[in-house]
Amino acid sequence: MKIGKDSFVTIDYLIRLGEEETFPPDGRPEEISFCMGWGVMPPGLEEALVGLQKADRKVVHLTPEEAYGEIDPELVMEVSREDFGPDTEVRPGLVFETEDEDGHLVHFVVKEVTGETVVIDLNHPLAGRELDIAFTVKGVRKATPEDMEECTCQECQTGEGSSHHH
Repeated sequence: MKIGKDSFVTIDYLIRLGEEETFPPDGRPEEISFCMGWGVMPPGLEEALVGLQKADRKVVHLTPEEAYGEIDPELVMEVSREDFGPDTEVRPGLVFETEDEDGHLVHFVVKEVTGETVVIDLNHPLAGRELDIAFTVKGVRKATPEDMEECTCQECQTGEGSSHHH
């Protein structure tokens, strides 16, 4: 079966960011399953998957626009240190999760801590970066209604996906 719009796909992937940096950071491919066309994966990756089948391998180069978008300066903001609670360790590089105004889970990275304020970044950690994604198709089948329901929930729960709309 070839990958199309209504496919449920399992791939293993490794993202390269330049010469040294990879995601996952240990350099070992990670497996992920998702419904095509739900905005869970970067649009450029989904495009590269169309027409492939089990055991196919590929490496794609994605610009920021094709991957996780450019960095949006409006998503970098200052919040009160009190928002974190007195016993919470807050330092640059730590990742936290919160809910947006629609109740969706979103992740953010602490950029800077100064006295009473904390600078946080709600951009995807790979926003603004060019990526090379090496992947192997591990499985492909027609998505079931249960897959579709789970994919939409997964999208909300992970905060992943650059085209997340309801």
